[in-house]
Amino acid sequence: MKSAELRRAFLEYFQENGHVILPSASLVPNDPTLLFTSAGMVQFKDIFWGKIPPRYPRVTTCQKCFRTTDLERVGTTPYHHTFFEMLGNFSFGDYFKEGAIQLAWRFLTGELSLPKERLWVSVYEEDEEAYAIWRDVVGLPSERIVRLGKDQNWWGPVGNSGPCGPDTEIYWDWGDPPCGPSCKPSCDCGRFSEVWNLVFMQYDAEPSGTLRELAKKNIDTGMGLERMSAVLQGVRSNFATDLFAPILEELQRLLGSPIPIPQSPTPEPHPPLVLADHIRAVVFLVADGVLPDSEESRGSVLRKVFMRMFRYAERLRIPGPELVRLVAPVVETLGGVYPEIVERRALVERVILAEAGVFRRRKEALDRLMAKLPPGTRVIPGEVAFTWYDTHGIPRDFIEAEAQEQGLSVDWEGFERELAAQRERSRQSVAYDTVGVTGEEAVAARATRFVGYTTLTAESPLELIVNVLGQSLPRLAGGEEGHLVFPETPFYAEAGGQIADTGWIENLSRPGRAEVLDVQKSPQGTLHKVRVLEGEFRPGDRCLLRVDEERRKAIQRAHTATHLLHAALRQVLGEHVIQAGSWVGPEELRFDFTHFAPLSPEELERVEKIAFGAVLRDIALVVEELPLEEAKKRGAIAHFEEEYRGKERVRVVQVPGVSMELCGGTHVSRTGEIGPLVILSEESVAAGTRRIRAVVGEKARRFLAEVRQERRKLATLLEAPEGEVLAKAEKVLGELSSLRRENDRLREELALLRAKELASRAEEVDGTKLLGAVVEGDPEAVKALADRLAELLGRSVIVLGTAYGGRGFLVAKVLGVESVSAGELVRAGAQVLGGSGGGRPTFAQGGGPKAENLPQAVAEALSRARATLRSS
Repeated sequence: MKSAELRRAFLEYFQENGHVILPSASLVPNDPTLLFTSAGMVQFKDIFWGKIPPRYPRVTTCQKCFRTTDLERVGTTPYHHTFFEMLGNFSFGDYFKEGAIQLAWRFLTGELSLPKERLWVSVYEEDEEAYAIWRDVVGLPSERIVRLGKDQNWWGPVGNSGPCGPDTEIYWDWGDPPCGPSCKPSCDCGRFSEVWNLVFMQYDAEPSGTLRELAKKNIDTGMGLERMSAVLQGVRSNFATDLFAPILEELQRLLGSPIPIPQSPTPEPHPPLVLADHIRAVVFLVADGVLPDSEESRGSVLRKVFMRMFRYAERLRIPGPELVRLVAPVVETLGGVYPEIVERRALVERVILAEAGVFRRRKEALDRLMAKLPPGTRVIPGEVAFTWYDTHGIPRDFIEAEAQEQGLSVDWEGFERELAAQRERSRQSVAYDTVGVTGEEAVAARATRFVGYTTLTAESPLELIVNVLGQSLPRLAGGEEGHLVFPETPFYAEAGGQIADTGWIENLSRPGRAEVLDVQKSPQGTLHKVRVLEGEFRPGDRCLLRVDEERRKAIQRAHTATHLLHAALRQVLGEHVIQAGSWVGPEELRFDFTHFAPLSPEELERVEKIAFGAVLRDIALVVEELPLEEAKKRGAIAHFEEEYRGKERVRVVQVPGVSMELCGGTHVSRTGEIGPLVILSEESVAAGTRRIRAVVGEKARRFLAEVRQERRKLATLLEAPEGEVLAKAEKVLGELSSLRRENDRLREELALLRAKELASRAEEVDGTKLLGAVVEGDPEAVKALADRLAELLGRSVIVLGTAYGGRGFLVAKVLGVESVSAGELVRAGAQVLGGSGGGRPTFAQGGGPKAENLPQAVAEALSRARATLRSS
């Protein structure tokens, strides 16, 4: 039976038995506690935990899964994988042990027609109910029912509390002779293959260890599609099934030789199997929006998989970029079930090519660094490895893998000491203008209410005055700087990439006026950094706070523009684009986003056009506060979700039909207020992160005016109409290039004539041409002239001198004369110039400060050559 037939048979069987077929969830779970979807139950976790009621009492799925717990074992066994498919059936308070066991048994022995005598089961040693069902209801002989401990037949809880319970596992017996008298499913002899795990969620574990019976018991089962396909196709290795055959066939074409598939575990990973496994993981992770990066995140896990894949490709002498060819067989095999890998195939291929470049550059850099280790090094010192990590940006696991390749080990304890020391230095240096508060402490103890969404002025009593050390002050007088705290403010404190407002504060209780220079959040409340212009301020004074309106509007134009650019980037490049940071100032912005390659000019133009199209439509923004889950259900994008976690309500900024994002910043009312929008540049800021710089509004108008002015000046210089500047410039450059080529040709002819004229002056000494002269030109031109003269003269000794940069310069060239050394000739001549020189016997150069002595220097060198030739 083919894998596709098994997948379909499983789902249809359970559908016929009252289950609802649900689609696979993404490999990126909607769960902050998990990096990846690693089991079929993940998408139902909140149901199992009792947080939400089930929509259906019975469901069945084929869930795509990703795990790295056994990453290093992939390629050493027939059945370990990173990416795999898990067939599962689930009951939420409906059937329990007997129902689950009977459904499984009927599917295996009825639908799949597996011989009953080849099936064994294991049960938790204290689960008498499950044992009795297998023996008495199913009729399985007791000798094929194995009791195992909690380490093998018990699931959960996750952490120290929550749902848990015993499980029962079903095994296929390959029919091998027993490995011993106690040969059973728990041994590693290879005779048995686990094909299905039925988990009975029966208890709620309390932190104390007490198990409480659940009122509604649940079933979670998992059957590995790859393992069961191997059983049905009669092969001992998952890699020999039709799920991997197309990939391995393409690998064979790449290698030009057959690929043997081990049927049992091997001590070292088998490179073709590593590639066949990892390419599936890469395709599905990228298609689900995961991009490689170097941070502690999903992206770093993906990059680790990439690096391992390229390393094993290197062992097979397959260049990294060639692995793009393995994408097609994955898509052809699984694209009908998972259309996302068809839709994002081009993206996957581009990411593979980009990561192949990352691997190559890292490996070349590390090879250069390792080549500098002292001979005989067996252990790389921790401080050296840390320098490679910290200064050169080479990840720890990359260093470890390369060290192993070269038979070296790394002092990781020393590495950790260096890392801890650096963290301590960083911790001590973290200080903010927000009155000396460190990042860990910056959780507001005193809340300042922000009213600046709806007004730019507000009256408020002055609560607190503090200096830069966080100490309270009784007053702040003219010329002094400090921080003022109010219970409410219209000033936006720097956050989310948007810079702080500036403006003025007027004292209504006594004479006093201050300029607001910066606004930051702190445990003391929102701090208004001010310089008192006149008068004074005291706690309790009634004050008028007034934001610089023009500057705020300029910032708002830029902030809303970042939302439009983000939406445009996702439309042009794909949904893998996520904001990675930003800086929003008055009518200018920097926007960092996840992407793996430079944008082409055409892509940049499309992004700008789409973003500006929203400006032209003058769309009214919709801003509302919603519960976080509702906002996400509506499709709101959260750039840094951890900032919003735990909040009951979040602020959603929507440009209807264009974008919807969680955002606490300030924005225009309508997109038309943004005005012109111009992208200035696009560049890389880190691996997998790009940056766009743009201007809007008046700054964009000024930029376009400057471009127009430059075009007018070019038109004047080129004596062409403005509309024909480019064509005229291309014509002028073409003519200039032609003139340069003609000039080079004439110079070449002149140099040849010059060389011939000089060559005609050569004297002959015992069959060797001897030539010396002082010529014009820079040192490189004189060297080229010496080469040309040697070609013309054949067996010769040539000494040339030139004055350059206020110094005398000598060149000596010897062709076909072993008795004369060019180095000795230059040293003799350079002494006359007050300097030194040297080189090889056939070519040397030197010089000195006495350029006026060049004729004598050349003569001295020739004299030495002449004497040597006559005496030899």
